[in-house]
Amino acid sequence: MKKLTILFFALILNLTYSQNNGFIIKNNDTINVEFSDNSLHIRSFGKIEKLQSKVKYKLNGETITAKPSDLDGFCIKTDERNYCFDSFTDDKSGKGSFAFRVFGNKVDKLTVYQYYGSGFIGINYSVSLGYLVKKNDIQDLSFPVTFPKKWKEALSYIVRDCPDYQKYVDENVKKITFENEFYDYLTEYYNKCKK
Repeated sequence: MKKLTILFFALILNLTYSQNNGFIIKNNDTINVEFSDNSLHIRSFGKIEKLQSKVKYKLNGETITAKPSDLDGFCIKTDERNYCFDSFTDDKSGKGSFAFRVFGNKVDKLTVYQYYGSGFIGINYSVSLGYLVKKNDIQDLSFPVTFPKKWKEALSYIVRDCPDYQKYVDENVKKITFENEFYDYLTEYYNKCKK
């Protein structure tokens, strides 16, 4: 009887705390769903890499695995923030990936995606982290993060339409070391120059 009572309360807690911890976007409809993992943050590289190819969620008690060709995107809520992924597919082959949207909306003045990859090249294990920047007044900018100076160079290029902020970046930012710092500078730029 004790095991049954404990199991019952565990089930109630699970249902209470895990329901509707995000949403999917399909055919311009937003549908609340339950994702099995809601512990994302901007440096969850392994999880982000897995979510680039498929995502699992529950809808009406049914577990569904979706590929980029199945959805327009999805967002998982963690610590009061939505971690969103947008679907990009090739119309001819139907293949594609979910891109982790670090900043902005899919259609916005400034949208920044982070991409991550890992695997073996021969006998060596290789990891790559990069960004794709989509902005109205510049061509799409893609750059790998191989060392901190790249982030500063990219940030200076992104904010060039706001001379005061670009001057601030050039004179005061020595290097950007972590993903959340890059996000904070983009947010500051957007709040100062784009509103």
